[in-house]
Amino acid sequence: MVETKRDYYEVLGISRTCTVIEIKKAYRKLARQYHPDVNNGDMEAEEKFKEMSEAYAVLSNEEKRNQYDRFGFSRNLFEEADFGDVFSEFGFGDIFNTFFGSGFGGGFGRGRRKARSRGSDIEIETEISFKESAFGIKKEIEYEVEDICEECGGTGAGESGGVETCSQCGGAGKVRVTRQTLIGNVITTSDCDRCRGTGKIIRDPCNKCRGQGHHSIKKKIKIDIPAGIHHGDRMRVAGKGNSLGRDSISGNLFMTIRVAEHPEYIRDGDNVLSEIKISFAQAALGLRMEASTLDGSEKIKIRAGTQPETKIILRSRGFVQLNGYRRGDHIINIKVEIPARLSRLEREMLTDYARARKEPVG
Repeated sequence: MVETKRDYYEVLGISRTCTVIEIKKAYRKLARQYHPDVNNGDMEAEEKFKEMSEAYAVLSNEEKRNQYDRFGFSRNLFEEADFGDVFSEFGFGDIFNTFFGSGFGGGFGRGRRKARSRGSDIEIETEISFKESAFGIKKEIEYEVEDICEECGGTGAGESGGVETCSQCGGAGKVRVTRQTLIGNVITTSDCDRCRGTGKIIRDPCNKCRGQGHHSIKKKIKIDIPAGIHHGDRMRVAGKGNSLGRDSISGNLFMTIRVAEHPEYIRDGDNVLSEIKISFAQAALGLRMEASTLDGSEKIKIRAGTQPETKIILRSRGFVQLNGYRRGDHIINIKVEIPARLSRLEREMLTDYARARKEPVG
């Protein structure tokens, strides 16, 4: 199942009219509960912490909050609010300490377990129809991804016991190096060259993944594309990117939406624009006719004496607002066509009409 984004206000448990102080207070409370360092690496707590930190990063920023309130998860807000890379890189500790200080729980960032490696993100594109972008669609997507090897369970070893803890770094993946300088000894930390930072030595590599713990496969997932999505919008599916094997964090899947052009309609915000061509006689005398809309055929009335470029507005026949409920309108522009050629009878009739109205012609 694909993870769906929850409303940021719902994530933090606050109202849409709350103040910045209330946003901070709500975040502090949840951060103490879900921070990974107090949950022993629980994946569910880690995902919740990412989700709430993403919500805080948007709602605590006035400009991003205004954009979110207006458009929801549209445009580049998907990627602007993606802080998964930052959290993975700093192990959550640096960001958490800005709120609670290094003294919380004995001090985050000191003596922590080795940070897990993270797989890379995947970028794909998919095309949907004009109507699908208006109402949304659940679409099955096939893509290529580095996934955990099912043969070795992601360990990279060909048999149980084929993986040993690196004796040089003690499984930490890091070693301390002391260098003498003009100002004294300087101690630095670097990746262990024996295990290449993994903390493990594989004695018997898996034949399928050749000791990597992951290999390339084709996957199919179903993604809920929301109603009202725009051409060029990006969607993020958390944890569906590349894996580096067992004990790693999978990257994310980013999908760019391409909306196919429609032969009759143009999108303008949440409105749909189209045009209908009628003759001079129809404009003068009026008529009832069928008009095509996103919801199907609909009867409209063109009043007698309708002028060129007159707009007929069909309320709530446009796009559903992204992450909202209100629908835009369908606006029909009336084009009056003047015939380029007339038969003899048509010319005589129009001449009589012009004379009756005392209009000079010819």
